[in-house]
Amino acid sequence: MTFDPVAYAAAALAGPLLLVLAAFGCLLLPLFFKALRGAQGMIALGAVLVVLAFFRQAPAAQLGLFSGALQISPLSSYLWAFALGVLALFFALSLARPPAPEGSEGEYYFLAFMATIGLLVMMAAGDLFTAFIALELLSLPVYALAGIRRSKPGIEASYKYFMLGAFGSGMTVMGIAVLNALYPSLDFAALKAAAPAGPLALAGFLLVLSGFAFKTALVPFHMWVPDAYEGAPTQVSAFMGAAVKAGGVVLLWRVFSLFGGGPVREIFWWLTAITAVFANLAALAQSGLKRLLAYSSVAHAGYIAVAFFGGNRGWEAVLYYLPVYAMATIGAFGVTLILEKEEKGPKIDDLAGLARTRPWLAAAMAAFMFSLAGVPPLAGFFAKFYAFAGAVEGGYTSLVVIAVVMSAVSIFYYLRVTVVMYMKPATEATVKTQPAGLAEAIVFLMAAGVLAAGLFSRPLLALASEAAKWM
Repeated sequence: MTFDPVAYAAAALAGPLLLVLAAFGCLLLPLFFKALRGAQGMIALGAVLVVLAFFRQAPAAQLGLFSGALQISPLSSYLWAFALGVLALFFALSLARPPAPEGSEGEYYFLAFMATIGLLVMMAAGDLFTAFIALELLSLPVYALAGIRRSKPGIEASYKYFMLGAFGSGMTVMGIAVLNALYPSLDFAALKAAAPAGPLALAGFLLVLSGFAFKTALVPFHMWVPDAYEGAPTQVSAFMGAAVKAGGVVLLWRVFSLFGGGPVREIFWWLTAITAVFANLAALAQSGLKRLLAYSSVAHAGYIAVAFFGGNRGWEAVLYYLPVYAMATIGAFGVTLILEKEEKGPKIDDLAGLARTRPWLAAAMAAFMFSLAGVPPLAGFFAKFYAFAGAVEGGYTSLVVIAVVMSAVSIFYYLRVTVVMYMKPATEATVKTQPAGLAEAIVFLMAAGVLAAGLFSRPLLALASEAAKWM
């Protein structure tokens, strides 16, 4: 079949354009049609499902749009399918328990759509300018989503996230300004061909890396994570952990891959090691479930960063890791949503006796904890195995040893959640928990996903391997 670039471009852009229409539809239609008030969630979820239903796998070709600002390829198709899947789950959780106050549903879904469009552009960005604009389009709506309830914890989370995010954006734009003065083009392919060198170029790339590290939540750029995850609505925390992190990972890899060695790799080595060590040790002291999952997210940023040192095989591992981690994270936050009685979420001890009162829910939560810990045969084990194996082949055995030791440490706090559910008597909060319908369906779907992606890892790994060829 002949490759038609015009038809290919039109099909590729149809999905994001439909999301834009759905965003404004959720925001504006209820103003004119009173019958649609309160139905924004169904409109939003329906729009995403329509995009997914007609989503086309990209042919074995790469097409540059808007003078190369967007690069559409099998890689972008893989990442877009992932992002849209996360958005659909996010909307489903929002339907199960609406996080926005009455009258703010339109703004909530509009912001979520705008953030996702920024994420899609990030994942297909062909140059640093486009990547930065997309980063801001993703970040600003998420800042607002964190405080959508207008409660004290939410506003505090939103404010801290905004202030630290603005600092990260400032570092990024300063780095881009330096690089723009040094190189005729900030296209990723051109930068790679230019073989970056020199102290000023090094400073520019380090600033850009630092800015992108904020979104990925590498230590010491993780400060916003615990408070933002705890104070934001649980659905938004799940979106930040699964989708926002994935966008940061993609951008971080694009800049990191420009360097085959030198001081940038050495600095990134230390960032990765410190992230794995600090996050896991900090997680040991947490009593709140959402803060535990927040530090878990930081730790997994470190594990993903280990895969960066594995070259092309490492990128395959990253593309496998992202959906596997997203399923476990969304599932764990789904359980948190079902159990929470207040905005900051339940304490770990509030899960006591859950295995007796809600055995299937406890089993699903245990599956998420063991997957995040990397226990076979769940998908998390294979994600870590592929990530670490690539780094070992790349000659970074010492970094892998640190990551493996810290992964073993993480078993303690993940196992603690399981022990509380199965070994402690039920509390009043656990007994009063009511079935959550759609949220429980999402939880069980994610539990089946982490099991299936582990037992049958080859299909997903094959898709990741095919997409990685276009990096």
